[in-house]
Formats: sequence, structure tokens, C-alpha cells
Amino acid sequence: MLGGGGVAERKVESLLRCGGAVTVISPDLTPRLKELLSHSKIQHLCREYQRGDFEDAFLVFVATNDPMVNAESSQEALGKGILVNTVDTPKRCNFIVPSVVDRDDLVITISTSGKSPALAKKIREKLETGYGEEYSIFLTIMGAVRERLLKAGNNSEKNRKIFYRLVDSNMLALIKEGKKDKVDSILLDALGKGYSLGELGVDL
Repeated sequence: MLGGGGVAERKVESLLRCGGAVTVISPDLTPRLKELLSHSKIQHLCREYQRGDFEDAFLVFVATNDPMVNAESSQEALGKGILVNTVDTPKRCNFIVPSVVDRDDLVITISTSGKSPALAKKIREKLETGYGEEYSIFLTIMGAVRERLLKAGNNSEKNRKIFYRLVDSNMLALIKEGKKDKVDSILLDALGKGYSLGELGVDL
């Protein structure tokens, strides 16, 4: 990661969530990046970019506020065949990063092919209001139900009808409202005994 500002911080957080080993090259770091460094989550080279910095890199984000540094560093990465994303400069990228709505197992990505990150952000913010944390809980329930039904060896068509019945129910709204008893009632009606939230190991 070349750069230590707010944009770099967001990219670093994403890389860490994916299990990346991250080195940040920058004379300055945001408070959050300093916190990550203090917990040994990232490595830090406290200086400006130097040619050769990407020798052992697999993927590079370039996010400094110096256009000349961005141009030189991205040229080096591209010349070495390294995956590089230069923030807000599509022509200096060989990959782009979509805007993401992340609800654990539900991941929605928005891409404008690098033409308008601002529009991608606007669409992401709109989707975030429509797809809340209840979707994460719902998918946890569905995963537990699916696993148990498949282990039971039920007819696949019967299982399919159950899955669609649950998806078409008002369970998402009830999860959002924290109405555990009513969620249990839906599960009981669709699946019978043994599939309550407690028995599935899910808590609202």
C-alpha cells in the first residue's frame, strides 16, 4: 500500500479482511493505521516511495496525494506485471475495485468500470440502507437449515419449496424487529419441530 491517508486506510482494512499481508509505505499514517501497526496487523515503511519498493509485492494500491509519485509508482508496478490499482486513475490500473455492500455472507458489489467511483459510492450508500444486518442473520439461519435438510437426505424438490417459502416469508422484517418468537413460528410452520432459532444455534 503506497499512501497512509483515509483512502489507504479503507483499502488496508479490506486487504486485512481477506487475509492479506500488508505493508504501508508512507511518512504519515492515519490514527487507525497507527492502531493496526501497534497491534502488528500491518508493516510500515516510514518514508516516501522509492523505486524498487514493489519488488516482492503481489498487489499494490497507490493512494498518495502526489500525482507524480502516483504515476511513477504505478508505472513501475505495471512494468513488473504486478496487480496495481491507482486510486481515481483508471488508466494506471490493471484491475479495478468495486464498491461493496458487505453483510457477511451477503456481498453486493457495484462497479462503474472505473468511470465514476462517486456514482458507485452513491449506489452503495443507497443499497446499504435497504440491506441491513438482518440479511446477515437471515443467511445464518438459512445456512443452518440447509445443512440440516441436506444431511437428512430429503427430496430435493421438497427442500427447494421450503427454501423459497422461507425466502418469501416476512422473516427478514421480523429479524429486523427482533421478534424471536415470530421467527420461530415461521420456522415451525415450514420445517416442524427441531428448527427453532435456539436449536439452529442462531441468536437475534
